Amino acid sequence: MNAPRTPARTAPLHPAQRRAAAGMLIGGAAAFVWAGAMLYTLASWIL
Repeated sequence: MNAPRTPARTAPLHPAQRRAAAGMLIGGAAAFVWAGAMLYTLASWIL
């Protein structure tokens, strides 16, 4: 009655999930670089 559950996912990520994760990683890195450039530009205007 209290049988152990099998793991929900034993296979590696689906290719679409892998692409989405890679896109999120690249997009996050691009946003980080963009934000740094904007801060640098604003600082150069103010100082």
